[in-house]
Amino acid sequence: MILGIHSDLDTFKPLTFHGGLNILVADRTEASTEGQTRNSAGKTSAIEAIHFLTGADAGKGSLFQSPALSNYAFYGRFLLGDHEVTVSRKGNTANQIQIGDESARAIGAELTRDRKTNLCHLPVKRWRELLGHFWFGLPHDPKGTEFDEPFSPSFRSMVSYFARRIRGGGFATPERQSEKQQPSDWQINLSYLIGLDWRIPREIETLRVNEASLRDLKKAIKDGAFGKMFGSVAEIRPELERVKVRAERVRRQVGAFEVVEEFRERAQEAADARTRMKAIGHEIVQARMTVEHLSRVSEDERPPEYAALDRIYKAAGVELPGVVLKRFDAVKAFQLSVVSNRRAHLAEQVAEAEARIADLDAEMKVLDASQARIMSSLKDKGALEDFTRMSDELAVLEMQAEMYGEKLGNASELEGKKNEFQIRRLRIHERLQADHRERVDVLTTAMRRIDATISDLYDDRRGNLIVEATPKGPDFRINIQGDGNRGGIDHMEIFCFDLMLYQAAQERFGGPGFLVHDSHLYDGVDPRQVRSALMLAKRVVGDLGGQYIVTMNSETLPLVGINEQDNDDILLPRLSDGEDGGLFGIRFDQG
Repeated sequence: MILGIHSDLDTFKPLTFHGGLNILVADRTEASTEGQTRNSAGKTSAIEAIHFLTGADAGKGSLFQSPALSNYAFYGRFLLGDHEVTVSRKGNTANQIQIGDESARAIGAELTRDRKTNLCHLPVKRWRELLGHFWFGLPHDPKGTEFDEPFSPSFRSMVSYFARRIRGGGFATPERQSEKQQPSDWQINLSYLIGLDWRIPREIETLRVNEASLRDLKKAIKDGAFGKMFGSVAEIRPELERVKVRAERVRRQVGAFEVVEEFRERAQEAADARTRMKAIGHEIVQARMTVEHLSRVSEDERPPEYAALDRIYKAAGVELPGVVLKRFDAVKAFQLSVVSNRRAHLAEQVAEAEARIADLDAEMKVLDASQARIMSSLKDKGALEDFTRMSDELAVLEMQAEMYGEKLGNASELEGKKNEFQIRRLRIHERLQADHRERVDVLTTAMRRIDATISDLYDDRRGNLIVEATPKGPDFRINIQGDGNRGGIDHMEIFCFDLMLYQAAQERFGGPGFLVHDSHLYDGVDPRQVRSALMLAKRVVGDLGGQYIVTMNSETLPLVGINEQDNDDILLPRLSDGEDGGLFGIRFDQG
């Protein structure tokens, strides 16, 4: 329960709250125009102050970080169990909560001493934990418990249903207290508040994160972000087999390998023999070409054709002189002698070339046999450095095989994860359905409360609370039937939902003891439903020993049948849109 809010800012208008209905009224001054809104009166700021004092984040955009307010302390008096506790917080030291020693001892809070100021304070995080313990039954110290893990019920998420903020889009849908609230957050926290197993939606969210991570990893692998570290099973398996075959071959060679000291000399002999054999082969080819050439030249050797010359002259009708013919005969005899000698010389050269070929063939056979003997003696043997090189190669291949094996295992696991996640999601969904069946009494109670609230608000409408166990987690929604102003009906769905949550929290944990609604909740709502809602909230919350705090504009009061005279439900002081009539008593630029 909130007992009061005040500040050391002199112009701040202190607020004192009581059990039952608390209406914070904003008046319109005579100087204000019809188009002027009442936001400057500070109705919404009062709700922001409640959040500030219950540990909300107070970053740059916070109202209490504005230069006009950051140096001032704002105080809140709260009822935690049986303990009345007063705390204060400043915008310029927003991570600290000031609390008296007696109050700290009463709620089991260990204070932290500031090294700079030597003053004791309570860290904001610890303040949230304590509020969560006293109002929502969370562990007094969540460290080491399941509530300290990701995707667990959160005090700030839950308390925001009991004081929705227009600024954060808190009046969009019943199940969300903020536009930015993720489905997993409202699924987990609403399940906890109502009495369902909140651990199941946590498992669903954990699985969703795993699935998203798997998709991101697969995309990164496909895009080459990890180079050759990853791949598909189809790509890796042949690479692994290739390396394994090579490794096995080298392993056999290493196993049969024998180190020979004179290996280098013997290997050099074999190499020299190979070199000489190549040279001999070249010489044999040259020699055979020489034989062919000489044989051809020998066959072509013949004397000049003088008889042909005699025939040519006769054909021309000319007789060669006798003296010329005698000269030709002498020359012919000489030429025949020369040709005979030439052929004999060529025959000698051919014989020499053929003998050289025979010698080369013989040497080739000797070298070939020698090389064969050397290679046979060196088979599976080698020098020490060769053995070391082969061993190193084997080690590299075995390492590559191990790496490819791990890559194949990782790829198989990645490719199998999708199916695994689908199976897990199916099983979690079955557990969620089973939980809703087992806790049907919890759901029935929540549904009956919603139904009763709708019946009190409307004579001609019916509605339902629908809690559906979907594969993506529990889905909470309210449906009020009928035509008409859909915006006003949507707001009343939020009212019904919040009142049900208040009842559930009060009965299950003791609850925060308050339900706060900004006047924006009643925008577009028929005045008759507004009055019914106010009176219903006053009765329901009051019966449970709590308080319903609502902000309203003064001209709305007569429309909803509220008498302003001597009405204890209306808080004093009243706010206004005058220069000094707002909650803070000053006008300032929040930025």
